[in-house]
Amino acid sequence: MMRDARHLLSYAWVAFVLLLASCATPPPYVPPPQVIPTVMPLPPMGAAENMDLPDADEQGRYITPNRGMTGQQALWHVRMALNVAALSCHGSDRAMATQYNRMLHTHSLALSQANIAADAIYALKYGVNATLMREKVNTIVYNYFALPPAQKAFCQTALAVVTTINGLTPQALFAYAPQALDMLEKPFQQFWEAYADYLRRLEEWRRRFGRPSVKVLPCPDSDPDCTGTSPPPPPAAPAGAYPIPPEQLQAVPPSRMPAAD
Repeated sequence: MMRDARHLLSYAWVAFVLLLASCATPPPYVPPPQVIPTVMPLPPMGAAENMDLPDADEQGRYITPNRGMTGQQALWHVRMALNVAALSCHGSDRAMATQYNRMLHTHSLALSQANIAADAIYALKYGVNATLMREKVNTIVYNYFALPPAQKAFCQTALAVVTTINGLTPQALFAYAPQALDMLEKPFQQFWEAYADYLRRLEEWRRRFGRPSVKVLPCPDSDPDCTGTSPPPPPAAPAGAYPIPPEQLQAVPPSRMPAAD
């Protein structure tokens, strides 16, 4: 009889505990940690992944082929930049080519003087190698202004600059040239700043998540020196100026046209 009573008390205690448990407030729901995507940073403006940054000066400004250009030299570099823009900036109304063509007419004498001055500077500095060195530098300048990732902003700036130039007197043009060159440089300076930021973010990503695997492509039979790891070289610009096609230019007396590099 006592044993049965002890069993009954035991069962009653278990039932009481279960009853209390069923009445207890459940713990609040804790959501799982948020999954943060680990996408590898990509180069800005559709640029390549393996570009080398230009050197920078003490102020952090990137050193380019236009560094230190003043006076007539600055004007000639402006002309080269606008020459590139006239060929590569194709709007529906072809405003850039039209304005560039107008500049060649309006300021033909000033541009010719700038060309002569540039020739004299190279002759003084390089002697018999003056023509070769000038063509080499001109090719570098043209390639610089043709950098694909910066073209969208460059085209907008170039149109604004050439439109301003066409409203200036020849005397005011020389004074405006350094400012114009600085404006034409800005899209490229901004691109290199964005690319430097991309490289910093990429290095941080690699530090946290590791470096991605690299797929080595097979070399073509026609290239025995290929290693399979290097990117294809960029297309080389022809030496000298990019002339506007004849059908796009109005007739200009040859004696008044600035000589093409």
